[in-house]
Amino acid sequence: MSDTGQSLVRQLAAAGQAAAAVAAEWAERAAAVTADSLRKLTGDPAVRELLETIRGVAPWMTRDCECSCASSHPDDVGVCDHRAVLIRRLPGGIHGRAEVLLCAPCAVAQGVAEMPR
Repeated sequence: MSDTGQSLVRQLAAAGQAAAAVAAEWAERAAAVTADSLRKLTGDPAVRELLETIRGVAPWMTRDCECSCASSHPDDVGVCDHRAVLIRRLPGGIHGRAEVLLCAPCAVAQGVAEMPR
């Protein structure tokens, strides 16, 4: 490879590293701001009351995850946080469909496990 080609590869690698560093810093800042905002929001009595009302209307929000981790995403056993955030409809069950409550980590792990490779 010519010196120009090697130089271009080095420049691309350096640019990639710089972009990764900027993205990591942005992610850290965004996470900190989000966490701070959520703390402030949930500290407000009106917001807490609204959340409690929503939990009463949508009882699945306070239920445990029903994921069968060992069979649904065997490579990611132990990621479950046991707080259901969504309902996944699967073939089977009563009337040809089953509904399973999933926490966010299990939903992501199942989605990744089912992706074509």
